[in-house]
Amino acid sequence: MTGGKLKNIDALEFILAGNSTVTFLNTVTGNRFTYKVKKNKSNDVFFVKVLTSPDLYTYIGSIFNKSFKHSLKSKASQDSQSVKVFQYVINRLVSKSLPDTIEIWHEGKCGRCGRQLTVPTSIETGIGPECQRLINKTK
Repeated sequence: MTGGKLKNIDALEFILAGNSTVTFLNTVTGNRFTYKVKKNKSNDVFFVKVLTSPDLYTYIGSIFNKSFKHSLKSKASQDSQSVKVFQYVINRLVSKSLPDTIEIWHEGKCGRCGRQLTVPTSIETGIGPECQRLINKTK
C-alpha cells in the first residue's frame, strides 16, 4: 500500500503523532512541501524539518502546545515559503479552518512508529491500530 490523503480532522493528530512525514499540497497552484515532524523523547516539543533535496531534510523550527515557532538555528529564513506554508497550515488546522484547496498527504507509514500501514482505516488516518490505542490512552 502507498500513502493517502488525510482528512482535516485526522491531520493534526497525524502530524503530532511523534514521527510523521507529511506533504502539504496547494491544489490551485500545484505547490507542495514535504515535512518531517519528530517528537522530542523527553518533552512535548516537536522538531520540524522540510525536504530541501531528494534525501535531505532541513530543520526549520519546533511545535509546542500546537504552536509552530521558526528557529533562529534554521538555515531557512522565517520568510521562506516552506516556513510560511507550515505555519499557515498548522494554524488553520488548530483553528479548524483549513481551506479545501490545501490537501494533506502521508506517505503510507504510521505517523507514530513509522511502520508501513496495511489496515484500510489506518491508511485513512495515517496511524496504525496499535499506535492509535496508545495515543488514545494518553488523551
